[in-house]
Amino acid sequence: MKTSRLNRVAGIFLALIVTAQVAVSSTNLDNKDQNKTHQVSCINSISGLTEYQKERIIAIEQQNQTIMNDLREKRQSASGKTQKEDIKNQMEKQVESYEFAIKALLSADQQLQFDQYQKNATTKKSSSQNQGGGKGKGGGKGNGQKC
Repeated sequence: MKTSRLNRVAGIFLALIVTAQVAVSSTNLDNKDQNKTHQVSCINSISGLTEYQKERIIAIEQQNQTIMNDLREKRQSASGKTQKEDIKNQMEKQVESYEFAIKALLSADQQLQFDQYQKNATTKKSSSQNQGGGKGKGGGKGNGQKC
C-alpha cells in the first residue's frame, strides 16, 4: 500500500519535472536568436530554385530581418507618435525593397509562387492577430513572419 502510494507520488513528481524542463527549454528568456527560431523561409515554397537563388534569398532574408529588428527596436523606444509613424514608414519601404530584391532573382513563374506565398503568410498573420489570447510582448500579436 505504502509502496504504490510512493510510486504514484514519485510518478507525479517526475511528470512535473519533465513538464517544467520542457517549458523552460522552449522559452527563450533573453530573446536571443529570436529570428533563427521563428524565421520561415520562402525557399521551400518556390519550386525550381537554383542553389545560387537559394543562397541569395537566404542572404537577403537575413539582411532584411536584421534591418526590421533594428527598426522594431527603434519604434518601441520611440516616444512620439510622429517618430513612430516615421519608423513605420521606413519599415514599409524596407518590406517593398526586400520584396523587390527577392523578385529580381526569380523567373516569372517563381514570382507568382512568391506572391502566393506572401499572400498566404499575410493571411496567416492577420488571422493569428485576430485570435488574441496570447500574452507577452506586442499583446500576443505574434511576429508574423513573411517570406
